[in-house]
Amino acid sequence: MPAAASTEKEGSFTNTQRLIQWRDKAVDPPLDARSDLWFVYHLGKRLKALYAGSKEAKDRALQALTWDYDPEKPEPGSRILDEPDALLVLKEINGYYVQPPEGIGNSNGRRYTLRDAPHVPNFTVLKSDGSTACGSWIYSGVYPEPGNNRAASRVPEGYTFLQWGFSWPANRRILYNRASADPQGRPWSERKKYIWWDEEQHKWTGVDIPDFPVSKPPSYTPHPGAVGMDAHSGSDPFIMKPDGKGWLFAPKGLKDGPLPAHYEAAESPVHNALYGQQSNPAAKYFRDRSDNPLAAIGDERYPIVITTYRLTEHHVSGPMTRWMPWLNALQPSLFAELSPELAAERKIRHGEWIIISTPRGEIEARAMVTRRMRPLRVNGRMVHQIGLPFHWGYQGKVTGSITNDLAHMVLEPNVSIEEAKAFTCNVRSGRLA
Repeated sequence: MPAAASTEKEGSFTNTQRLIQWRDKAVDPPLDARSDLWFVYHLGKRLKALYAGSKEAKDRALQALTWDYDPEKPEPGSRILDEPDALLVLKEINGYYVQPPEGIGNSNGRRYTLRDAPHVPNFTVLKSDGSTACGSWIYSGVYPEPGNNRAASRVPEGYTFLQWGFSWPANRRILYNRASADPQGRPWSERKKYIWWDEEQHKWTGVDIPDFPVSKPPSYTPHPGAVGMDAHSGSDPFIMKPDGKGWLFAPKGLKDGPLPAHYEAAESPVHNALYGQQSNPAAKYFRDRSDNPLAAIGDERYPIVITTYRLTEHHVSGPMTRWMPWLNALQPSLFAELSPELAAERKIRHGEWIIISTPRGEIEARAMVTRRMRPLRVNGRMVHQIGLPFHWGYQGKVTGSITNDLAHMVLEPNVSIEEAKAFTCNVRSGRLA
């Protein structure tokens, strides 16, 4: 599909920080390129049209699907007239009233459409009786009223910047923040106080949205037979747990649980000092792939630990930022950080070209000799480590070797995150032929 770049479409995006932000469109995408929202929306419209006359029971859900995100009027200056309304999609995700809420007019059986429905303010008003609708409760509150897209908010004020984007759920910047106060509701530290119980106001307050029933006092004791939130005492901060307590282990759900254990990486210069099991037995190793050979434990050909990371000046693997001259001026080429000790051992000087090799391949980079990287002493032996960013490739205003050519394909067992933060390599002075 000819997909639009991030600067060629508007809409929300989120991250593992739980922060929803909004990006505005800078320019139309070229030619036939369209936003991913455009492709999904128009595919849905075609499917609804295709099955509109079906008498099959299995097609009723598609026929009843709310799927109307056409803009009321095209975006001024845009040549794309059928781009769906991203704010309307955000409204559905936030939640809205299907029927007038209590105290607002006389419903008389009235049902709103998505476009004319009042927004719900947050997930606490959602109901299971069909009077409200919500695309995802954790995002409810991001668009609580017309004109108030909190994902687009950019007010840099306060200690926790509550008006900068929207942290799901409920705009809380730290989950379980009742734990920042002691069992009596007092801050553990006056200097670092975050959430505390205000006896005069009889509620929890602080510099964040309390992740705890606001009016439940620290002295609250649940009555026998209490269920849900009522079963948590006033000193149980972990409200998403059935007992309100913090857990040191996960009793179910993890493929490598329930207790945490230290495993060495799939490639390691040393044996596991804590357990007989070297690396995670539940990980996905893909040992049958000929392009995925792994170095043996302590392999003398690959004695150095390598870790990969990002740079402030570049974004992901650099397909957009490597085309920007001012960013290339700040970070002009791929480099590898190594300690003065390793540089002296391998006769490598700062700024010279070096070759980094693993069982999967070799790349070249500039040497950055720095005290940031320090040798480790493990079981009486010296273990060197290097650091390597991964923003270069064969296209752009500047080009360079592809760091991921070195990495193996070993995936974490629960969510398949690649283990590219620690593997083994070797380095030598010189350039690839």
